[in-house]
Amino acid sequence: MVNIKLIISMDWEGCDLLDRNLDSIKEFKKKWNCPITHYLNAGYYTNPNTMMDQVTDKIHMTMQSDDEAGLHLHAPRHFVESAGVGLKNGPTFSKHGDYNSGQEFGQEVMLHGYSKPELDRLISHSKTILEDKGLGPLKSFRAGGWMCDEKLIDSLADNEFEIESSATVAELLEGSSWENDNLQRYISLMWDDITMDSSPYYLTTNNRKLLEIPNNLGAIDYWQPSWIEILAQKCIENAQNKTNYVAVINSHQETFSDNVDKLTSFIESIKLCPYANVQFTNNQEVLNKLKESA
Repeated sequence: MVNIKLIISMDWEGCDLLDRNLDSIKEFKKKWNCPITHYLNAGYYTNPNTMMDQVTDKIHMTMQSDDEAGLHLHAPRHFVESAGVGLKNGPTFSKHGDYNSGQEFGQEVMLHGYSKPELDRLISHSKTILEDKGLGPLKSFRAGGWMCDEKLIDSLADNEFEIESSATVAELLEGSSWENDNLQRYISLMWDDITMDSSPYYLTTNNRKLLEIPNNLGAIDYWQPSWIEILAQKCIENAQNKTNYVAVINSHQETFSDNVDKLTSFIESIKLCPYANVQFTNNQEVLNKLKESA
């Protein structure tokens, strides 16, 4: 029997909190009875479109007791300025620039355009907002657009994070609107050694260690339907060949209802294999087991 260790993760983009997506998350959770790692975004509390929208209640009602809270960070004007940081206008995920306007401008700006002190303020501001609302403790992080460079890793260490999960595979954006655009090119540069069989590994910064848990199966938003069985078989093969293999799937709260069927099909495809057993896990369990085996 091959045990597939699978992390289902969710990026909350800070843009909207529509019932159809929140309900879809709850339904998925009920169907599979699996922990979800939620990378939460403090921007909901500063976004004029959501700040009056019972943000805390909606998040608490969506997350369950076995779920895990992490931090997700984008840099729209409303959040950056609330942290006392000057807004940047680039580099952006798209070569055409940020398509947002007004208070949401900056959502598509890559985080490595900010300095280390600025990142410190954005991260600490995020933690303060979310943890004060009972949405913590926050020990895991994923960057908007998977854009995590050395100064951001240093900032995470300084802000007492233990786990980073931005490493991903550029080819998993093929066939999407991001193919051959800035986002895919930057991922191929930042994470050039990450593949679908990459396992967790340690990053060393300022004499401290963070565990990198690669998002090695990318985001379901960008999966092509024809990939699902291929990805499932690849996942099984990797688990056969590597003792420390963890498959990490990303999704987005704001688009979950549109893409959940692909995720369900992927899990069902693995379960059709007579010698494969899906074991749902989360970041903290992976970290704890590595510490035990050290």
